[in-house]
Amino acid sequence: MGVELLAVVLMIAVGSAVAMLVIIARVGKGEKPHAHGGPAAPDRDGIAASLLFHVLTAGGVAPDEALREIQRGAGLAPAVTRGIDVANWAERFAELSSPPQRHTLLESAVRLAVAHGKKVPLTQYAVLLDLSFSLGFHTSALANLREQYGFDYVDHARDARPPEADRSGRTTFFARREADPASLLRILELDGHPPRQAIISAYRRLAAQHHPDRFHGESMEARNAAAARFIEITRAYETLMAAYGD
Repeated sequence: MGVELLAVVLMIAVGSAVAMLVIIARVGKGEKPHAHGGPAAPDRDGIAASLLFHVLTAGGVAPDEALREIQRGAGLAPAVTRGIDVANWAERFAELSSPPQRHTLLESAVRLAVAHGKKVPLTQYAVLLDLSFSLGFHTSALANLREQYGFDYVDHARDARPPEADRSGRTTFFARREADPASLLRILELDGHPPRQAIISAYRRLAAQHHPDRFHGESMEARNAAAARFIEITRAYETLMAAYGD
């Protein structure tokens, strides 16, 4: 029994030593140990920095410069994760933060984006919309920030024309704010007087179908067309939800 007890004690000691070495190695790499074992999961600041990095690079900012701007403009310096899914990461950030912290992140994203000009690229605006909705702002948060910072999006594939310059053809994502409900419903492929839940379901279906991330790797023309459709249906949904009430 004495030999068996000694063996158990030695196994426990060796296991503890290995665990401590793993923790020391992670700390040396700037990682935080995960409470449940396994690889360290990004903390709230790491998620926020990764989201801001995605916003900036979507606007054409070089990765190294994006890291510097995040540190200067948002006070965040953790390692970022590249190639993230904005919706999933923003939803995770929302779980870990308070409403003021979520709004601060969205405003920081806007502030960093508009530092490069008041006309942000179409694909970058689509990322901002995705971030806003995934953080839980379902109606006018980004629209209010658009007014506050005096910016809008521009489709560089259309000779850098701003939204208000496009007035030809069918109703596009450059929709006038005073668009009537019937035209907004048609954008969501609805008609008549659908209930609120039907509008939500239609938006979710179309947003998933036309989300710009689905067109990653395709031509710039295809990506811009997807972003345009995504913005069109999102703005229609945003306006209708404001009319229906949250």
